[in-house]
Amino acid sequence: MHVKAKLLKRKKVFEGYCFNVVIDDVVWPNRKRLKRDLILHPGISVIVPLLDQSHMILLRQYRYGAKKVLWELPAGTIDQPESALSCAKRELEEEIGYSAGQWQKIANCFASPGFNTEVINCFVAAKLKKTSTRLEDDEILIPKVIPIREVKQMVSEGKIQDAKSLVALFHFFDGRSKR
Repeated sequence: MHVKAKLLKRKKVFEGYCFNVVIDDVVWPNRKRLKRDLILHPGISVIVPLLDQSHMILLRQYRYGAKKVLWELPAGTIDQPESALSCAKRELEEEIGYSAGQWQKIANCFASPGFNTEVINCFVAAKLKKTSTRLEDDEILIPKVIPIREVKQMVSEGKIQDAKSLVALFHFFDGRSKR
């Protein structure tokens, strides 16, 4: 069976600051001709910043879509042609004011592949060194050092509701990182 759709025609219907929306005319793997709405997104990097063996840094960040302040890990959109790791390094410094001497990729996954090209790249950053933050105009966030055991409890109690942060934390707590 042919396992990939064949793109016949693409129409851009929206261009935004971090994603575009297109309508694709495709031949589906079962040979049927279909239209598909697709969000084109360059991907993101999310970082588990380890301050030491027993503490990490989380952010309190206002999110318009949620209409509230959420607990999150530092993260950001990849600026093409930037790599996922370069994005992670940039975002760590911009959002929490640290650089890292050690990096490990622990996971990547699709955010919602039925209609979205966004890939979530998850990293652990260790051996942190203080620098300074460089927040963007829309970033309202407060970094907070939290014991890792408390972050685990926050996850289990549903206090962390941000999906990208949960994906990275689940992989981190699952032991996929070398600590």
